Parts: sequence; structure tokens; C-alpha cells
Amino acid sequence: MRIDPLLCQKILIAVESDENAGSGQFIRPSIEGHEPKEIAHHIKYLWDEKLVEGQDCTNLQSLYPEIMIQDITPAGRKFLDDREPEPPKRKIGF
Repeated sequence: MRIDPLLCQKILIAVESDENAGSGQFIRPSIEGHEPKEIAHHIKYLWDEKLVEGQDCTNLQSLYPEIMIQDITPAGRKFLDDREPEPPKRKIGF
């Protein structure tokens, strides 16, 4: 499966904006228009790249990778910052 950077970005935004982020509770983001299997593979990629913190709960009976996310990492925040630069600041006056 190819990795979709836009889906990765949506997952990171969902994790970052979740009220349980950083609390120790697990976060299961669901992204409209994407199947759970596709989301799971992208979460595994984000976990492998250390963009999210969590635990691998995949077992022999799992249909696809099961990573239980707990928070976004500083590297994940940097990824978002690089993808969503702040709008240019406009000068007012002379």
C-alpha cells in the first residue's frame, strides 16, 4: 500500500486535536472517506517513523496492524509544521 501524505497529515491533526492526547489513554482516529484498514496502515507508518507515540497491539488474529496511539511526538509536530506553514505576514503602512 502506498503512503498518502495527506492522510498522514489528517491522522496527525486528529491525534493532536484529540482531548485525550498525552493523557495516557489510547486514541483511535477515524478519518472520513477512508477505510479502517487504510488508516491502520498509515498509523503503523507514522509509528514506525516515530511521528506518534503508542503501543503495537498487533497479534496473530489481527486483520491489519493495530497501533494504539497515545500522542503525537515532536517529530510529528515538525511534520505538521512543515506541511502547514504559517501564512505570510503582511506589512501594514510604510
